Amino acid sequence: MLTSNPYPEIPRFAKSGGQTQAELDAKLSSIEGLNFTEAAGSKPNVKGNTGYGFRFELDPAYRITDPVALVDFLVESAWSVRDGYMPNTTVEIRFTGVHADQIDLVTVGEEAGWVPPGSLSKFGVDEGGHSALSVWISNTGSRDFERGGVANRERLGKWPGDAPDVPKNLVVPR
Repeated sequence: MLTSNPYPEIPRFAKSGGQTQAELDAKLSSIEGLNFTEAAGSKPNVKGNTGYGFRFELDPAYRITDPVALVDFLVESAWSVRDGYMPNTTVEIRFTGVHADQIDLVTVGEEAGWVPPGSLSKFGVDEGGHSALSVWISNTGSRDFERGGVANRERLGKWPGDAPDVPKNLVVPR
């Protein structure tokens, strides 16, 4: 018999705190020069894993002035969305249309303190100039310490976290 709540241990749909998905969507759409084609959390898979994913493109007429602030904003934003499941594995960030910027999100994640240097990340910059990053937020598995999940969960605090403001002058015209 299938129950309507197969993973009762995964927090979801917090009554307060953080922000709604609609509020985050409005913030993301206000960032001139970035086009977010994905910003969403996932339902639990068969293992009970949930995550949050961002996919965005940079308009070639703009440049990102502070990639570290962008990664901080996105990770904290994912953790702040209250009307869905709490992410319990990773926050995935995918940047397409990199053009000449060649921003390596793994390096940015290391600089921001979300990714331990030399960690086992499956992403970086590919031959087409696209870049991606997995920020581990799981703190229950044997490899979560080396992937940064334990430290990241401590850094993020209680779910849902406070909704961050969009950093000023994050993206500017070239």
